[in-house]
Amino acid sequence: MTTELKRQRDARVDFFRGLALLFIFIDHIPNNSWAHATLKNFGFSDASEVFVLLAGYSAAIAYGLDRDGFESSFRRAMRRAGEIYVWHIGIFIASAALLFAAAHYFDKPDYVDNIALRDIVTDPGRSLLSALALVYQPNQMNILPLYVVLMLWLPIVLLLLRHSVALALIVSFSIWAIANASGFNLPANRPGQGWYFNPLAWQLLFTTGAAAAVLTQQHATKVRREILALAAAYVLFAFLNAAPWVAISWLPDDTLLPPDLVGQVSKNYLSVWRYLHILALAYLVGSLVPANSAWLKQPWAAAIVTCGKHSLEIFALGTLLSFLGWIALAELGPGGLIELVVNIAGLGVLSWVAWHLSRRKLQQGKSGISAPGVPG
Repeated sequence: MTTELKRQRDARVDFFRGLALLFIFIDHIPNNSWAHATLKNFGFSDASEVFVLLAGYSAAIAYGLDRDGFESSFRRAMRRAGEIYVWHIGIFIASAALLFAAAHYFDKPDYVDNIALRDIVTDPGRSLLSALALVYQPNQMNILPLYVVLMLWLPIVLLLLRHSVALALIVSFSIWAIANASGFNLPANRPGQGWYFNPLAWQLLFTTGAAAAVLTQQHATKVRREILALAAAYVLFAFLNAAPWVAISWLPDDTLLPPDLVGQVSKNYLSVWRYLHILALAYLVGSLVPANSAWLKQPWAAAIVTCGKHSLEIFALGTLLSFLGWIALAELGPGGLIELVVNIAGLGVLSWVAWHLSRRKLQQGKSGISAPGVPG
């Protein structure tokens, strides 16, 4: 089997990846009531699963084996991994500077302690080396290290997909199962702890996205009603289990299902409940939302699509803005108006920057200048 894929953008992929990025920004602001409306409250999975699944899908298209062969795909994937690594270190430094400045100015050490940045002061040399080795990952700065590893894993995925989709999924699932059964994880800065997003587990979702890209573009996809019904039933089950109405004060606080019905739903090791939930959501969207839907061209949707086209830059900026939002809410006090301003301002900045990046890329294309990087 070949993995030569057509490099054409699917607006649905960019839309839902952009939406995931906006959800991540909202979710990362502590005590933000807007987070009650994001995906994490309506089922087992959240925006992280959306981001990783679509990252695998788009990576298979952007870096899939083509007429230039495996060597070219490998080089481009490694270059992208390097770009993501540099962006992560940049975010780490900028976020640490911002939060240490806030802690000093407002005399609130929580800005540093609550996301595990204190090690930079207590042991700066070791912390710096650990950060460069991706071993030291403060809270909210652990998605891009996962993405680096996934891009390093991508060439192996492409080779497996070249033989068969089934082989790629079997190998990926086996690695996931071993990680879950053994508890094996990559080392973290503190003894006894591993990566928050265990790459050995989360590679399954990335690989599944890549496999879906191959299946979608090489075979005519037909919606199967029985699978659609199962997916809808599972999404409904996840919704009832999450019971999002409990968080809303004026709604009943009774759950319809026992709280311990499904047991632990591990995010670190990508629980099967989370994996099946995001697959069910993806199947529903892929089946019920046409690629040429008119609403995707509406201004509000186009703005989200544009964010999805520049996922790395928007994620990086969103991380910094979420820290600024945290500081703003903590210093100005809770309140609907303050939250409205913080969230609208953050979403507006992200949308404007995405528009500016697209405009610059278009201008560079017209002038014959290649834009830096590759789609991701």
